Amino acid sequence: MSIECPIECAKIGCEQADWLEKHNAFILTLVGGIGAGLGVLLSYFLKSRCSHIKMCCIDCDREVVNLQPADTEVTSTTSV
Repeated sequence: MSIECPIECAKIGCEQADWLEKHNAFILTLVGGIGAGLGVLLSYFLKSRCSHIKMCCIDCDREVVNLQPADTEVTSTTSV
């Protein structure tokens, strides 16, 4: 632990850290959590087979791709 102010114990004459400096790890965690939650929500929308999705304030009408067995091609590669 380094001492930035020579009279740190008295806290007189030194400027105090503002709110953002004291809570920067909390803000970073909060922004990361919100971003991760939004990513999970959008991933759910992308992988869903529903044509109409409504969640909270997000409403989505979309055309779902219908996959047929004839449309798929299975190949295998073997390495020696």
